Amino acid sequence: MLAQGGPSGKRRWMEIVSVQSRKARKSFVDLPRRLMGEMPAFVPPLTFSEVKRIDPRRNPFFAHAQAGFWLAMEGGVPIGRISATRDELSLEYQQDGTGFFGHPLARDEATLHALLGVAEDFLRAKGLHQMRGPIELSTNYTCGLQVTTFDLPPMLEMNQHPPGMDAWHKSYGLEGVKDLLAFRIREEELDLQRLQRVRAISQKRSKARIRTLDLKRFPQEVQVLHKVYVQAWEKNFGFAPMSKEEFEAAAKDFKTILDPRLCLVAEQEGEAVGFLLALPDAHQGFRACNGRLFPFGIFQFLSAMRKVHSLRVLTLGVIPKLRGKGLDARLILELIERGLQAGYNEAELSWVLEDNLPMVKPILDLGGHEAQRYRLYEKPLSQ
Repeated sequence: MLAQGGPSGKRRWMEIVSVQSRKARKSFVDLPRRLMGEMPAFVPPLTFSEVKRIDPRRNPFFAHAQAGFWLAMEGGVPIGRISATRDELSLEYQQDGTGFFGHPLARDEATLHALLGVAEDFLRAKGLHQMRGPIELSTNYTCGLQVTTFDLPPMLEMNQHPPGMDAWHKSYGLEGVKDLLAFRIREEELDLQRLQRVRAISQKRSKARIRTLDLKRFPQEVQVLHKVYVQAWEKNFGFAPMSKEEFEAAAKDFKTILDPRLCLVAEQEGEAVGFLLALPDAHQGFRACNGRLFPFGIFQFLSAMRKVHSLRVLTLGVIPKLRGKGLDARLILELIERGLQAGYNEAELSWVLEDNLPMVKPILDLGGHEAQRYRLYEKPLSQ
């Protein structure tokens, strides 16, 4: 497909090509190196993992979804990318006729607009009524356009974009509808006295027992966590459950960097009722090996990971009947204490919806601060 565009009214032609081959997927995944590699805070993608994620033959997500991936080319050189997804699980769960665009990145505004047009056409042809994004495949993967703090490297599984793209999305006709917040808490910023008071109160309100993940029973633990996950996140904005196959595949990937001391399970009357998953910030390892583990990058990655003292809380959920009883606070407090004992001195809690005040306020009260902000946009699709 050929698209016309250019800054300042200048005419130029670009070719927008569908990504089908492994070589094209690698070009798609590696485009941030070309367009953002000079940014001081740049985190290179872990190439083999990202290629696997967008390969329909290797990611169980595609058993219930259709997606397209495109590159904008000029003179044979990639200058932009975009994806679009129709997820049947999301449509069944949300009943909102919404499809997703994701992976937005472009050299200039005109290129981004051309790519967004391709994504819009794909979603409209699939019978959808609204586009929302950036959402890479689904809300269970990376979400949001980075709109603040570009000099700070993002943590594991958080998006990274160059400055200026917020305005480019809006000039296309997309409207910002929800901000996703990343909070960070450092050891020296913790209000330890308040921490102890909150801990005492939450223990009185919640009688659940909190334990760490049992790696010797990993397959069984994953099944237990999936059951809690489906219940705990059912009312979240844009949520659609992962299939068991997806959840198991994600757990298998995370196991390679998992520190079991950072995965907490809450049990009451012998049943799992909540869990918290935190992972060491592997982005530091990605930077050390430039996102390439093979053939020798694995040694740089492992060396860097031994020096990591920061973590990211990826998921925190409590089943509906126990919400509002302090169990989520107990899980966070337990993580802080266990994390400090294990040598971690900084944590990121992300992402948190900007209007989720029951979560935002306790984080701020404990000494956390907003580190980065990501934005979701929407646009109705005329038929």
